[in-house]
Amino acid sequence: MRIVLVGTSHPGNIGASARAMKAMGVNQLALVSPKQFPAAAATAMASGADDLLENAHVVNSLEEALVGCEVVFGTTARDRHLEWPVLSPHEAAAKAVNAMARGPVAFVFGREQSGLSNAELDRCQHAIRIPTEPDFNSLNLSQAVQICVYEARNAFIAASTDSRRAEQPTDADPIANNETLEQLHGHLMTSMESVGYFKPADPRLLERRVRRMLNGANMRHTETQILRGFLTAIARTIKRNNDGADDAG
Repeated sequence: MRIVLVGTSHPGNIGASARAMKAMGVNQLALVSPKQFPAAAATAMASGADDLLENAHVVNSLEEALVGCEVVFGTTARDRHLEWPVLSPHEAAAKAVNAMARGPVAFVFGREQSGLSNAELDRCQHAIRIPTEPDFNSLNLSQAVQICVYEARNAFIAASTDSRRAEQPTDADPIANNETLEQLHGHLMTSMESVGYFKPADPRLLERRVRRMLNGANMRHTETQILRGFLTAIARTIKRNNDGADDAG
């Protein structure tokens, strides 16, 4: 399990998050463009979780932080214009443990003041919202991390003690992972642009809606390959027809 903190402004929150992670047995920390890191405040708040800070993966983009992840969960405390089903930390933990049988999963947390941008949340297959009082939903970043890793630990322990899980056969056609969905998204947008359906200069909400559609479809790996093969066949047919028209001219 990988905890990803995006654009953290206060280094103390990084340290406190590392402490929360280590207490729950989670040790993969990725930092996307932190405002100040490394920092003495982070080390002080880590309170013994210094090793997580020393091994933290510091990158410049969310895309880099998510390399290799099977499934990505993004946290949000507010409603979005393009809404989709939101999980509680308990529900997300159960899904995360199932996905961890195939590879790493990521829980992504946004900036202290504004959270994740819409574009960043669109990179996640699932959204998490921690239930709070409607008129006061403000949680410290490290508190949000603590709640999520606590639920993940409980779900992992429950799954580990379930003997039936060990008897389940490996899925020969797994759910498409984050990288596969991103590749399909890029292929779709390129194909739409080539036929004039998508105009990068005037994207409106099309690109986000397509990404949301793919993230919510729970697609199998082979299903993404079928779609990409179909898109490739379309491109070849268009090229062949265009080449034929040029030859005729």
